[in-house]
Amino acid sequence: MGKVGRDLSIFVLLAALASPGIGAAKEPLRLKPSSKWNVHYADDSCRMGRSFGEGDQKIVLLIDRYQPGDALRLSFVGKPTHTRQNDGTVMVRFGPAEVEQEVEFYPGLLANKTPTLIIRETMRIAPRSPEEMAASEAALKAKQYDFVWSRITPEQEAAATYIEVKRAIRQPFILETGSLGAPLAALEKCTDELLDHWGIDVAKHAALSRPLTPKSNPGEWMKSRDYPLPMLLSGKRAIVQFRLNVDPAGKPTACHIQQSTRPKAFDDAVCKAIMRNAEFEPALDAGGSPIASYWLNTVVFHM
Repeated sequence: MGKVGRDLSIFVLLAALASPGIGAAKEPLRLKPSSKWNVHYADDSCRMGRSFGEGDQKIVLLIDRYQPGDALRLSFVGKPTHTRQNDGTVMVRFGPAEVEQEVEFYPGLLANKTPTLIIRETMRIAPRSPEEMAASEAALKAKQYDFVWSRITPEQEAAATYIEVKRAIRQPFILETGSLGAPLAALEKCTDELLDHWGIDVAKHAALSRPLTPKSNPGEWMKSRDYPLPMLLSGKRAIVQFRLNVDPAGKPTACHIQQSTRPKAFDDAVCKAIMRNAEFEPALDAGGSPIASYWLNTVVFHM
């Protein structure tokens, strides 16, 4: 269901700057839930949240998903997530069965000045295998953009009972989530309903003979020149999640911002460049007939 081809984040990069880390490793906080799971249905995304701990140790976990599948975007809100780095990497683990993953982050502040750790890219509860990554890279080099990734199983989701985060933050922590099977199933139900809201034929997309497939490398649809100049001069960065409506001829007809760290100049730059450069082979239903579909991705503006 939905886009099953290669998922490429698009980076608009300038020079990278190294930043010092935060001191010696500490023992992680172990935080139990202090609220129930809450799923928020938005027009273009689904969000699941839950609080862990109390007082100065409280951390709010936010999990966003933008389409059916196993990709997640994580954010952690709370004083223990404070970092002195402008960006960098943290280690995230969905325990006890899965291995650690090194992921990039941006720090943030809510309106009430609460520190927020924003994971820059979507991730899964388990990393891709080296063999699958190599196969994906080979397909990309061969200019084949319809690579189909494996999926996380419901059994893997049910087996995950905590999330551990460490490195670069004030205090490493473990969120004792309990089994993620039921919560992630609720998130999946939400994303299934998104397709219907977008006017997508859910039944036909569950049995595509060919998914919507880029004709060119999506990683090249935006260039460094697309970085909005006022944002560049003021040193601003952004993460912009977008969705395209694509007609049965494979032509993008509309660009929607699903979620963004803003300012709006970044959103406008994304839609302008993507609508100008995106090109697709249309999605085909089970009988081989072209149908309207959608395509979504993330642009990271980073200096």
